Amino acid sequence: MLRAVRDRGRKAKERLTGEMRSRIRERAIKKAKVRIALHGRNVEDFTEDDLEVVVADEEEKIRKQLWVVPLIAVGIVLGIT
Repeated sequence: MLRAVRDRGRKAKERLTGEMRSRIRERAIKKAKVRIALHGRNVEDFTEDDLEVVVADEEEKIRKQLWVVPLIAVGIVLGIT
Protein backbone atom coordinates (compact mmCIF):
# COMPACT_ATOMS: atom_id res chain seq x y z
CA MET A 1 0.00 0.00 0.00
CA LEU A 2 2.69 2.48 1.00
CA ARG A 3 4.77 1.46 -2.00
CA ALA A 4 1.86 2.22 -4.35
CA VAL A 5 1.46 5.69 -2.89
CA ARG A 6 5.18 6.31 -3.21
CA ASP A 7 5.18 5.12 -6.82
CA ARG A 8 2.27 7.42 -7.68
CA GLY A 9 4.07 10.36 -6.13
CA ARG A 10 7.26 9.54 -8.00
CA LYS A 11 5.41 9.24 -11.33
CA ALA A 12 3.62 12.54 -10.76
CA LYS A 13 6.92 14.25 -10.00
CA GLU A 14 8.53 12.82 -13.14
CA ARG A 15 5.58 13.96 -15.25
CA LEU A 16 5.74 17.48 -13.84
CA THR A 17 9.50 17.78 -14.28
CA GLY A 18 9.16 16.49 -17.85
CA GLU A 19 6.50 19.07 -18.59
CA MET A 20 8.63 21.80 -17.05
CA ARG A 21 11.65 20.78 -19.10
CA SER A 22 9.64 20.83 -22.31
CA ARG A 23 8.23 24.27 -21.52
CA ILE A 24 11.69 25.60 -20.74
CA ARG A 25 12.96 24.06 -24.00
CA GLU A 26 10.14 25.63 -26.03
CA ARG A 27 10.73 29.05 -24.50
CA ALA A 28 14.48 28.72 -25.05
CA ILE A 29 13.94 27.88 -28.72
CA LYS A 30 11.77 30.98 -29.15
CA LYS A 31 14.34 33.16 -27.42
CA ALA A 32 17.14 31.64 -29.49
CA LYS A 33 15.26 32.47 -32.70
CA VAL A 34 14.82 36.06 -31.53
CA ARG A 35 18.49 36.29 -30.55
CA ILE A 36 19.56 34.99 -33.95
CA ALA A 37 17.21 37.42 -35.74
CA LEU A 38 18.53 40.36 -33.70
CA HIS A 39 22.00 39.55 -34.99
CA GLY A 40 20.68 39.72 -38.54
CA ARG A 41 21.09 36.04 -39.33
CA ASN A 42 18.79 33.18 -40.22
CA VAL A 43 18.34 29.90 -38.38
CA GLU A 44 19.35 28.15 -41.60
CA ASP A 45 22.81 29.79 -41.36
CA PHE A 46 23.64 27.65 -38.32
CA THR A 47 24.51 23.99 -38.04
CA GLU A 48 22.50 21.78 -35.67
CA ASP A 49 25.37 21.80 -33.19
CA ASP A 50 25.55 25.61 -33.23
CA LEU A 51 21.81 25.87 -32.71
CA GLU A 52 22.01 23.43 -29.82
CA VAL A 53 24.63 25.62 -28.15
CA VAL A 54 22.46 28.74 -28.54
CA VAL A 55 19.35 26.97 -27.23
CA ALA A 56 21.28 25.45 -24.31
CA ASP A 57 22.54 28.92 -23.40
CA GLU A 58 18.98 30.26 -23.43
CA GLU A 59 17.80 27.30 -21.31
CA GLU A 60 20.47 28.07 -18.74
CA LYS A 61 19.38 31.71 -18.59
CA ILE A 62 15.75 30.68 -18.07
CA ARG A 63 16.69 28.23 -15.29
CA LYS A 64 18.72 30.92 -13.53
CA GLN A 65 15.74 33.28 -13.72
CA LEU A 66 13.55 30.61 -12.16
CA TRP A 67 15.84 30.66 -9.11
CA VAL A 68 16.82 34.32 -8.94
CA VAL A 69 13.39 35.97 -9.22
CA PRO A 70 11.85 34.13 -6.22
CA LEU A 71 14.98 34.81 -4.16
CA ILE A 72 14.72 38.53 -4.92
CA ALA A 73 11.06 38.49 -3.94
CA VAL A 74 11.89 36.81 -0.63
CA GLY A 75 14.64 39.36 -0.05
CA ILE A 76 12.24 42.22 -0.66
CA VAL A 77 9.65 40.73 1.72
CA LEU A 78 12.31 40.29 4.41
CA GLY A 79 13.70 43.77 3.82
CA ILE A 80 17.07 42.52 2.57
CA THR A 81 18.56 44.56 -0.25
